[in-house]
Amino acid sequence: MNKAIIVIGLALLYVVAVCAVELMGFYHPFFWTYCAVFASITAAWPYFKLCQRYPVPGIAILCAILLLIVNFLLGQGHEYYAAGCLLCGTVAEILRKQFGNYRDAKGVIASYAVMSLIPFSKSIALWIDYETAMNLIISDMGDIYAAVMGRMLSRYMFMSMFALTIVLAVAIMWLLTRHWYPRDRYEIDVD
Repeated sequence: MNKAIIVIGLALLYVVAVCAVELMGFYHPFFWTYCAVFASITAAWPYFKLCQRYPVPGIAILCAILLLIVNFLLGQGHEYYAAGCLLCGTVAEILRKQFGNYRDAKGVIASYAVMSLIPFSKSIALWIDYETAMNLIISDMGDIYAAVMGRMLSRYMFMSMFALTIVLAVAIMWLLTRHWYPRDRYEIDVD
């Protein structure tokens, strides 16, 4: 029971770290469009602690599902975001399993690089269905917000922010895993 509370608490801390950056999008469209860059920095520590203390299956899926639920409760979720959460959470779990059976730092680094891409699934609608997404943004945030956002939507900007997110996620998680000491009392046999 105590272990479950700690796992849920750390997972919620991960969700809060991501959502705090997403909510900054109300102040400037850059934070809404490219929040994955900043969320990869703020959410690294809770994800690292979860994977370090509890090397069991399901941590990435738990974080992705909680993130999806909170975004739907805040009115920010849609089908692209749901698909992104489920896809990234599943791929992250597969990577954690492949690299050291949930116990190795390489698996955490690889899985976090994938998990850091979840916020892009919120803004991917801007590149897939531009007209509908911009009409929703204009109705929610106004013409000026949409005009500023429209200037940030080049393919080069998207690719550079995508690459920067992955590089930051890998670098930060690599720094955190330099002190990777799985604790014996938390070790659980997952074979």
